[in-house]
Amino acid sequence: MKLTPGISYLLNILPSLVAPPLLVYAVLVRLSAAGIFTALDSRSWLRFLVVFLAIPATLYARDIWKEVSDRSRARKLGARMLPQVRGRWYIPADIDLLVHLITADQWDYADNPLEELLKTHGKTITIRAMGDRKVLTKEPRHIKQILAGNFDNYVKGDELFGEATRAILGVGVFNSDGAMWKFHRNLARPFFTRDRISDFNIFEKHTDAVIEIMKSSFSSGTPLDIQDLCSRFALDSATEFLFGESAHSIYEPLLLPGGLQPPSPQLPSTEPSRPSSASFVKALRDAQENIAMRVLMGKVWPLSEIFHDKSDDYTVPIRAYLEPILERALLKRTQLLKERDAKGLGSDGQEKESIEEGMTLLDHLVLETDDRNIIRDSLMNMLIAGRDTTATLLTFSLYFLSQHSDVLAKLRKEIMDTIGPIRRPTPESMREVKYLRAILNETLRLFPSVPFNYRQAVKEDVWTDDDGTRWFIPAGTDTCYTVMYMHRDKDLWGEDALEFDPMRWIDERLSKLTANPFMFLPFNAGPRICLGQQLAYNEASFFIIRLLQTFETITLRPDAQPQGTLPNSSGKWDLSAGRNGIEKVWPRTCMIMFVEGGMWGVMGLGNDVSI
Repeated sequence: MKLTPGISYLLNILPSLVAPPLLVYAVLVRLSAAGIFTALDSRSWLRFLVVFLAIPATLYARDIWKEVSDRSRARKLGARMLPQVRGRWYIPADIDLLVHLITADQWDYADNPLEELLKTHGKTITIRAMGDRKVLTKEPRHIKQILAGNFDNYVKGDELFGEATRAILGVGVFNSDGAMWKFHRNLARPFFTRDRISDFNIFEKHTDAVIEIMKSSFSSGTPLDIQDLCSRFALDSATEFLFGESAHSIYEPLLLPGGLQPPSPQLPSTEPSRPSSASFVKALRDAQENIAMRVLMGKVWPLSEIFHDKSDDYTVPIRAYLEPILERALLKRTQLLKERDAKGLGSDGQEKESIEEGMTLLDHLVLETDDRNIIRDSLMNMLIAGRDTTATLLTFSLYFLSQHSDVLAKLRKEIMDTIGPIRRPTPESMREVKYLRAILNETLRLFPSVPFNYRQAVKEDVWTDDDGTRWFIPAGTDTCYTVMYMHRDKDLWGEDALEFDPMRWIDERLSKLTANPFMFLPFNAGPRICLGQQLAYNEASFFIIRLLQTFETITLRPDAQPQGTLPNSSGKWDLSAGRNGIEKVWPRTCMIMFVEGGMWGVMGLGNDVSI
């Protein structure tokens, strides 16, 4: 029988919970027998209370001892302890702070409560909740120390991020360390060479399918969920690029306001039918939301899943979708091995910079291992990366274009002047559309696809500020760095840091980034830098160019948004904070950035485009 995370957690900590009250009870019995302390003999309820209080007293004593020992070690290193955030009411274990963060996550602007803590207490802080301590930072120097300066000391780890994400990420590249991480990394590297990421045939057919749906719907003024279309395009492109077969999610019914469905292009007769991706996509979003909540709760997250393992709700449909792909790949493995042996390639376990033409990442993976779990985990990790990064970038890029008609007009003119209204973009012609790259970078600055990331310190470390102040990081510390709020820091980007202005990537303001490259990290940095960052740029650029060769206006339709998904629907937002009072959509986070309820809108055809 499989135990729930909550039951497993309680069984694991049971000895440490039971030992203190048993010890107190034994001492009371011995004292009473010796006639030394008999006041509780006739008051069983009081004896029970004293015994029970041994549990919180022990936890509190451990916490105090940890604090004292850490401060002592910090002094020896000439360092200080980071500013510590406590709950408003100083309730034991700061439960009120944890409750505030969890409840606000359901109605507030994307992780706004955490940003407020950084504004109030400093750019690097310690957050306590339920005895769990996490370091949160938006300071470039400290993030650099995590990602590059002391890379080997900061791992994904098993205690928080690893355990919280294991059901969905397994031992894939995003959730592994050491030899397993290097295995996945080296396996994927050859598939992100310039030649492979510059083959736009995959992008073209999936872009064309999306545009056909848009033209059909928008011609009648019917709005669509643009975020959903971007996600389907990214999923279809990613599955074909990685696995050699597209999910064809764009051919599945789309939901329109009122429950209507627009006409969809017919699946090409040469393509076999595929299992529906709708349940897979929903399960993936459910998984990301559950993981985000687990990480937010810290190491005590299993207590929220005592009676039910929530990962069961999404792992079943995810595996059901991936299993046929995995099965076909393993059946193909024997033939691939024979072909490799016939060509005398062998297998020396070394990374190959040149992969045979036509081979997919999945083909290459099954040649290296027949372990189903490793293959499945690798598929899941690469699919999340390939889909979510591009989908988020496209969604928020189109959002900004809808809000800045001058930027949209300038970009469309540059596209028309450089590439024209019909010609397919090439890697060379896309490089000429410099304003588009500036728009993508500015979008990634304000809405990075992965706004938060996590590492665990293996050994103690010291972080240093620009002014020489040294901060002590104890061994085992869970660290969270937020590129989203680093990207919006006015000390780094100037007083206009909250404004969308692509020209900052072209004019003299670019010198700030040149002097401090770790202030812009949409694709991570150091040894774990994203292998697919150029693929994401190419894919997003291709899609937007083809889109603007067809459409010249983008208009949001808030009337089509599902109820309760408009900005400040709760009425609780602080509209004076950050971009809270600016947004026309509700940005949220759950591992990735997304728009709550979708981003509904319409687009207007260019004057020279026919339906």
